[in-house]
Amino acid sequence: MSIVTKPETATDVRGALIGYNNLLTASTTSAAEKALIGNTWERYRPSSGALTVKFQMGSSADVDFIGIAAHNFKDETLLISTAATIGGALTDVESISPTDNRAIMIEFDTRNIQEIAITGTLVAASELGYISVGEALRMPRNIYGGHSPIALSNKTDYQSTTSETGQFLGRTITSEGGSSSFEWSLLDPYWMRNTFDLFIQSAKRYPFFIKWRPDLFCDETAFGFSTGDIKPSNSGGGLDKMSVSFNMNSHEDV
Repeated sequence: MSIVTKPETATDVRGALIGYNNLLTASTTSAAEKALIGNTWERYRPSSGALTVKFQMGSSADVDFIGIAAHNFKDETLLISTAATIGGALTDVESISPTDNRAIMIEFDTRNIQEIAITGTLVAASELGYISVGEALRMPRNIYGGHSPIALSNKTDYQSTTSETGQFLGRTITSEGGSSSFEWSLLDPYWMRNTFDLFIQSAKRYPFFIKWRPDLFCDETAFGFSTGDIKPSNSGGGLDKMSVSFNMNSHEDV
């Protein structure tokens, strides 16, 4: 994990950002459509040369986030661009240089697009497991004390070996990732039904990206699945508000 410093100018967005409902449906490179499936083991690997790939949506739409997961872009430079139409003029979104292979979630001012392009310095060894584009769900309430940041909450499966006499012979890591819980309270009941429930239904089947505190820890993005059904509850106490929480396991490439 890279050294983290406090941003000189933090964004005004303190509530968590959740990126789900991928609008991308195709690619000009058929092999790259593996990156739209939503798993992390089936990946797009360019056959030769530097990484240059485009993805399209079925129709133009307003978007404000791009998520990238299951990649090996550490210490490389990627240019993310978008076009209003397929084959149209590209407008740069951001140039990024990841310091590790963790999930990436880029937020930007809403723009209407139909195509996204990624160009980079990587050669045939580059891998892209998943890319998602859409409108992020912006939580209207903050996450308060007691939360375990998923970037610091490892979920590791080990296989340890000992001899018949109890001597320690070694340990193998069989899988690793992250695990944490997310909780919000005092949420508007109509917003929960009209907006948050769309995420609840999507999370039953599809992975998502989340930034728990984008104003201070903008590089702490997790990508993965909820571990069960998400069930909001009434806050009670005479308040016309609701609470919701869910657990999440995240994927990690090291």
